[in-house]
Amino acid sequence: MKLKVYSQKNCKYCENIKNTLEENKIDFEMVEVDDHREEWNKVTRLIGMGMTPTIKFNNEVWVPSRDFRSPEELINRLTYYKDYPLPELTEEEKIISLIEASKNIAMSLNNMNMQISNIHQKINQLLPKPKPEEVKIPNPSPPTTIVKEETDKPVVEETTSN
Repeated sequence: MKLKVYSQKNCKYCENIKNTLEENKIDFEMVEVDDHREEWNKVTRLIGMGMTPTIKFNNEVWVPSRDFRSPEELINRLTYYKDYPLPELTEEEKIISLIEASKNIAMSLNNMNMQISNIHQKINQLLPKPKPEEVKIPNPSPPTTIVKEETDKPVVEETTSN
């Protein structure tokens, strides 16, 4: 079992991982990233992030929070893959794996977007509702008098005789 632990000086979580591996009598090589920059750069390029402790186990690279959440979970994962080793991926399987990983990322981003929308709605529910503004209706203008234009036409009054 080839196991490397990429670590940083003064990293408490790296130290916890190291101690747990030693307690479980698991052989590993500790690689300080500051002392092995070129190797560390290759690993970070491969996984797309630089987080320690990063674990390289055979051809797999595991990072905390994504692949294990505690030293004990890492031990369980190592024990499982020691008993049931992963076969080497073919080129086609690597491509399929990348496509599936992209789908998983898209799904995770969509889920995060929905959670953020829910949080936004809940925050809006907690905020006091704004009072409606008074709408000021201007006073109606006084009635206007319509003046009929006088014409030069004579006005004929009709009279009725009785």
